[in-house]
Amino acid sequence: MSKTSLQVLDMLASGNSLSGELIGQTLGISRMAVSKAIKGLNQRGLNITSVSGKGYQLESPIQLLDREVICSALSEAAFLNSPIEILQEIESTSDYLLQQSGSRDINRAVCLAECQNSGRGRRQREWHATPYRNITLSMGWCFDEGIASLSGLGIAAGITIARTMHEAGFDRDIGLKWPNDIVWNDSKLGGLLIDVRGEHDGPCLTVLGLGLNLALSEEDQKSIDQACVSLEQITNNAIDRNSLVIDLIRALTELFETYTSSGFESFQHLWTDYDRLYNREVKVIRGEASFSGIAMGIDEFGALLLDEGKEPFSRFLSGDVSLRLAL
Repeated sequence: MSKTSLQVLDMLASGNSLSGELIGQTLGISRMAVSKAIKGLNQRGLNITSVSGKGYQLESPIQLLDREVICSALSEAAFLNSPIEILQEIESTSDYLLQQSGSRDINRAVCLAECQNSGRGRRQREWHATPYRNITLSMGWCFDEGIASLSGLGIAAGITIARTMHEAGFDRDIGLKWPNDIVWNDSKLGGLLIDVRGEHDGPCLTVLGLGLNLALSEEDQKSIDQACVSLEQITNNAIDRNSLVIDLIRALTELFETYTSSGFESFQHLWTDYDRLYNREVKVIRGEASFSGIAMGIDEFGALLLDEGKEPFSRFLSGDVSLRLAL
């Protein structure tokens, strides 16, 4: 995005109507340049209308991510080595950090994007996020223990995100669908994806990607092939994106530090507080096969336990299966 477009968007962010003349005078640009910037912003998914006699107006107010605000709140020693980048547009925040890892240290690095074009979910699914209205965040972390020790990291991350949202005052019905979907009343509110690079039993690099629906456009809701919901729909209020990002970065840093020192053991017992499928009929799909039963929580490795009416419970790892409620 050009500097001019970003300046125009910043002026319109409050949702108030502003004339092209006023915008041009304020920024020292022509009305034609203003019109061009508006056109470009609309092409990015921002609905800016032109009202006769009033000027340009966003369909609804937005809050731009503010690096200065975020970094100021994270100024203590624990975050001094946590480079935070806010990108206007990118294909994927996680892919960006993984690419950067070849030329710089991304341990503790955080990348946020206002507009993500090719977000990734589990099992090669695409993640949709309305530009400038949601949180798409990735964070890098280096572990010495190796890939073998990280089987429960995704579940631990899900627990951390759900707990953080409860502590921030959001509805306590927000919980988790195994392995790490963030849900509310069986509708998807967000999701996590962890990429791992390294040795099975040696040093490895992880990049945790988080997508969280703060607000969803009608167009994006129609394009998503499952029940979904946003925080604004749950609360009927606008969400302070910067404040929530600050809370999430703090929580994810604590997650990684705790997991480094004590592994999944510190998180397993917390799963029951957030498990929204426990004791419900579900179907597990693995390749061409499907398995029906009652979800019975997880084991010490984070595997799903399924009661199919026989002992012992069947167990499923997250990498190769999908899970849904039974019809």
